[in-house]
Amino acid sequence: MLLQCIGCGDCREATDYTEDPPKWGVCVARENTSGFEPFFGRGKMQIIRSLWQGKLELSKDMAEVIYQCPTCNACAEACAYDMDNVMIYEALRAELVDAGYGLEAHVPMNKAMVELLNPYQRDNKQKTAWIEKLDFKIKDASTEQAEYLYFVGCTAALTPEIQTVPINTAKIFRKLGVDFSVFGEKEVCCGSVGKRTGDLTGFNTVAIKNYELFKKSGVKKIITSCAGCYRTLKTDYSDYLEDLGIEVLHTVELVRNILNERNIQLKHLGLTATYHDPCHTGRNSGMKEGVNPLYEEPRELLSKTADIIEMKTIKQNAKCCGAGGGLKKGFPDLALEISKSRILEAEETGAEILVSICPFCYRNLFDAIKASNSSLKMVDLTELLDQALP
Repeated sequence: MLLQCIGCGDCREATDYTEDPPKWGVCVARENTSGFEPFFGRGKMQIIRSLWQGKLELSKDMAEVIYQCPTCNACAEACAYDMDNVMIYEALRAELVDAGYGLEAHVPMNKAMVELLNPYQRDNKQKTAWIEKLDFKIKDASTEQAEYLYFVGCTAALTPEIQTVPINTAKIFRKLGVDFSVFGEKEVCCGSVGKRTGDLTGFNTVAIKNYELFKKSGVKKIITSCAGCYRTLKTDYSDYLEDLGIEVLHTVELVRNILNERNIQLKHLGLTATYHDPCHTGRNSGMKEGVNPLYEEPRELLSKTADIIEMKTIKQNAKCCGAGGGLKKGFPDLALEISKSRILEAEETGAEILVSICPFCYRNLFDAIKASNSSLKMVDLTELLDQALP
C-alpha cells in the first residue's frame, strides 16, 4: 500500500469535474496548518515510506507532525488507488507510542480510559446522570434481558450539554416500543480514543472488558447514537463481536427501519437544516469491507423533519469537523480552526440549524459556532426525531 502512493498530490486538494457542480476533497489539516508537505497525505506517506526503508527514525518531532491530523481519511477518498491512509497513520502512531514518542496530552486520557472506564477522567457513576432526568425506567443490561443494548458512549453520557442525545434517543425508543437496556455506570469506553492515538494496549484492554460484558449479558444487537462508538464497534471490534454473533447499528438505521416498516409519518418542523457527515459513519466506516457508510439514512430522516440545504462538501467529500484522531485533545486550537472553517461552509447555505449524528462532532462544531459568533444552532438528529415523532 505504501508503494502505491505516486506523490500526485490529489490528497492535498482534488477536484472532480465530472460532477455537476464539481466535487472536491481537501485535507483540512493542510488547510489550517503551515501547508507544508508533512501535514497532508502525500507528505505523511513519504515519511512512513522512508521509515519503512530505514531512511528515517521515529522521533518526538515526527510525532508532533503525525498527530496534527484528525484521521478523517479524506486523503484516501481522493486517492486513485485502493488506499486506507488512516489505517497506516494509526499503525505509525502505535509504533510512536511503543517507542515512547506518543503525545503527552493523550497519556492521561488513555490512562483514564482504562482505569476509570472513560477518557474524561471522571467517576463512571456520572454516566447515569442522564438516566435520572427521564420520567420512565430503563432496563439494566447487567441484570435484565432486552432485545437491544443501547451503547451510549462516554461523550454523550458525561458531557452535560450533550446528554440531550441519550435522553432523546431513549424517548424515541420508548415511543417506537423498542425493547432496550443500558449498562449505565458499568458501561466501558469503546476505546476509540486509544485506537486513534496509538495506545493499542489500552484499546485492547477495554475491548476485552466490553467483550466480557457483552458475552455475559447475552446481547445480540447493539445500538449507538455515537459515530465514534459505531465505527469502533462495527469495524475495530469485528473480530470480537463476530464470535458473539452481535449486530451493530446506528440509531438512525434502527429508527429508519422501524418507521418504514410501520409506515409511521414524521411531523415536518418547518426548519431549514444543513447536514454534517461524521467521518466515523462515513469515510472511515466505508473503508471496511462489508460496512456501508451512512450517508442516505440520516438524510432520509432529516428530510422528513426539515428542509435540507446541502453544503459544498458532503458525503464522501465532506470536510471533517476537526475533532477526531486525538486532535481536539492534542492540538485544540487546530481542531477549533478546522471546525470554524466547517461552520463558514454551513453558514453559506443560509440554513437555521446544523445537524449531525455524532456527539463528538456536536461538541467541536458547537465550540466553533460559539467562537465564530454564528447564528447557527447545533442540533443532533435525535432531537428533531423526538420532536417529530407522534
